[in-house]
Amino acid sequence: MDDGLLLRTVEALGDSPFAGTGNEIWDLLESEKEVAAEELLAEGPLCHSEAGGLREHEASETNVREIEWRHRGQLETRLRDISDAQDRLMDGAYGKCIDCGKQIDRRRLAADPAVALCIECQNIADGEQKFRTL
Repeated sequence: MDDGLLLRTVEALGDSPFAGTGNEIWDLLESEKEVAAEELLAEGPLCHSEAGGLREHEASETNVREIEWRHRGQLETRLRDISDAQDRLMDGAYGKCIDCGKQIDRRRLAADPAVALCIECQNIADGEQKFRTL
């Protein structure tokens, strides 16, 4: 990764805790991606099986598999979020909300460097998600 290119793409971050060098953000995202990928690989392949006709003791196995599937889905989502953040970094849009375009608070980026929404847009998205699940 060209340090000069990354440095130019993060200039808009101002006093962000990541703006020491252009590679710091990339390296942080890359290390998080590696952790998520290793955890995903450690789970091994999962087979989605039918739950119909299970006996009582088999139901707990189905619950365990469901939890494993959900966890796997969360890891896959995290990998996509990190890759998207790296794309935004390369495009010069890192640190800006993908919905409203406002600067994302640096403390929010410090807590999760792959975050794509400002807190206001995240609250709206969370509210819409809750509404869909009802």
